[in-house]
Amino acid sequence: MGKKRLHKEEIIKIEKLVHGGQGLGEAENGKKIFAWGALPGETVKVKVVKNKKDWAEGFVVEIIEASPDRIEPEESNIYLATSPWQILNYQKEANYKQGILDETFEREGLSIAWQDFYQTKTPYGYRNKMEYNFWYFTETKQVSLALHQRGSHQKIAVKGSMLATEAINEAGQALINYINDQGIESRPLKSVILRSDQSGKVGICLFVNDPGVASAFSGFEYPNSIFEIIYSNPKSPASVTTEVLKESNETLVDSLLGKRFKYSTRSFFQVNIPVYEKVLEIIASEIKITSIKKVVDLYSGVGSIGLSVIGENHDLTMVEISQESTDQAKINMLGRKNCHVVTTTAEAALEYITGNEVIVVDPPRVGLHKKVTEKLLDAKPPKIIYLSCNPATQARDIKALVNGGYEVVSAQGFNFFPRTPHIESLVVLKKHNN
Repeated sequence: MGKKRLHKEEIIKIEKLVHGGQGLGEAENGKKIFAWGALPGETVKVKVVKNKKDWAEGFVVEIIEASPDRIEPEESNIYLATSPWQILNYQKEANYKQGILDETFEREGLSIAWQDFYQTKTPYGYRNKMEYNFWYFTETKQVSLALHQRGSHQKIAVKGSMLATEAINEAGQALINYINDQGIESRPLKSVILRSDQSGKVGICLFVNDPGVASAFSGFEYPNSIFEIIYSNPKSPASVTTEVLKESNETLVDSLLGKRFKYSTRSFFQVNIPVYEKVLEIIASEIKITSIKKVVDLYSGVGSIGLSVIGENHDLTMVEISQESTDQAKINMLGRKNCHVVTTTAEAALEYITGNEVIVVDPPRVGLHKKVTEKLLDAKPPKIIYLSCNPATQARDIKALVNGGYEVVSAQGFNFFPRTPHIESLVVLKKHNN
């Protein structure tokens, strides 16, 4: 069968919000349509931009019947690029995200007694990291920060983001002002990572397509900042390091549960510190209530979970593939003798899963490697604490662990990324009869 024929514009009734963030409806011919800018219960006109065999995707161009949960977005021209749920009443955001968690886990046959979904009262200004491309205005010969428009390869010029901290927005504009004052073209500029710590210090990491442009930034100075320049092969994705052209020995510094962490602009570190600390408090309490003194932290990054949650008498092993992150983790250990770091993949460090430790995992969106899951089921550690940024892969992994002899003792969703569809969830499992 070929593609079900659709018009360029379709009027649909939205049934629900789905994991990706779109509203889901159905065309007259029965094809499912995923619509950006739509909310449950609404009747909308959708411009179809992608038409597959079994589904289509589009953008709302007219709201025929609006949801009572709809509000005006704060950034009407760019919200779809950064935070497509700006159209949703913030108080209702937690309800919708919890609903997505429920549905995702139920799809795997799991009935979870979730605790109340956690979110702060602050939907904006929480992000301590932003990544931008660049835009060039040919008429004015001016450069601007830019983001990719959702659903296309096009870019949209921006001055900053309401999601970001004030320090990031100010530093980004200072960089743009310098670029324009110096008459630097956008062609050799690839992307920039802007990051701020709790003190307001900003890391600025500029990625360029042409190493020769680095000299044009010799005069760039910004107070209380770290400035680095990275050559990134033009054929590689944005923000991929090929060669470091300008490096700084300085780091950003944040405090988690009273413990200091140093990390570089390019290292992984959670973007929403207040919500992250809430999660860490729960993990710390789960470790404290056990009599087990060994903790293995897989996918450990700079050590922000493991080093925050252990007590003085715990032995901690951190496993992380990034050399840059493990170098930072060694610094963050502050000479503690009962902690060590292994620079490798989780699936290459299976010997550290013996069955006599608490396992903490915070994997990337792909979830646990199959070999890690198999080793957990073979060794049967008494407690597994699983933090995830992708409910779909987490539900898959939890199903395998439950089928293999574990039970869920607590589960909770967290709004790390307000005004966006992204969801973090923490699930604690224990071995049966433990």
